[in-house]
Amino acid sequence: MWKGVVTFLSFGKFMGGFFFHGWGGDGREEQLLEYVLENAERGNPQSVIQAVDEFARSGTWFMNVGEEKGRILDSSIAKKNPQLVLELGTYCGYSAVRMAANLKHPDSKLISLELTPHIADIARRIIDHAGLSSKVEVLLAPLSRQIDTIKSTLAKTNGQCFDFVFVDHDKDLYLPDYLLLKEKGLIDEGSVIFADNMGFPGSPKFWSYIQSHPQELETEVHKSAVEYISWIRDTVTVSTFHKL
Repeated sequence: MWKGVVTFLSFGKFMGGFFFHGWGGDGREEQLLEYVLENAERGNPQSVIQAVDEFARSGTWFMNVGEEKGRILDSSIAKKNPQLVLELGTYCGYSAVRMAANLKHPDSKLISLELTPHIADIARRIIDHAGLSSKVEVLLAPLSRQIDTIKSTLAKTNGQCFDFVFVDHDKDLYLPDYLLLKEKGLIDEGSVIFADNMGFPGSPKFWSYIQSHPQELETEVHKSAVEYISWIRDTVTVSTFHKL
């Protein structure tokens, strides 16, 4: 129980830092990197994932997708078996490692977008420690400013659109970025849109769109807990895109 209280206090402190910086701002990301480099086996993605979870469970909260929702993500990746993946919201690279480790195609690629250079550097080092740098490219700036770069990268893999999109960034951008992906042809029939934190803190506009467009977004709803705080409930949605 005491560890849970410490984690919740760490969560509150993080949210204060997030308001001002867009990340924790209290050194926790640097501490996580140091812990991973010292404790995770190099070239072993599962060891890296375990190290991040261990550090987060120790009382320092992180906005990773976490263990419970991570298993839902693993299952969705395995079911779709994508070649090309887009991640909106890299943070420290936990979900990128989790997804890239399960990409089976020889030419598979994961493009991940992060706004903060300092955090992107930490993510790249964690991804590299997991041995996945060849599969993952971390780009800076929002989706709206990376369309040409993304299309160029896809062209190098003989791809035109993403099979799987993991959405875990600014909740106000869930719907605009989804609509941008659709407008630019970066998703196609059968593409999967996995949206984290649809219950807490939630993305009302994207949720409303899902509910009002059931033929376009065929959606499964999964109830879960917030990462590393079991008594705060959350929801993830897994939607299959259909061209109408």
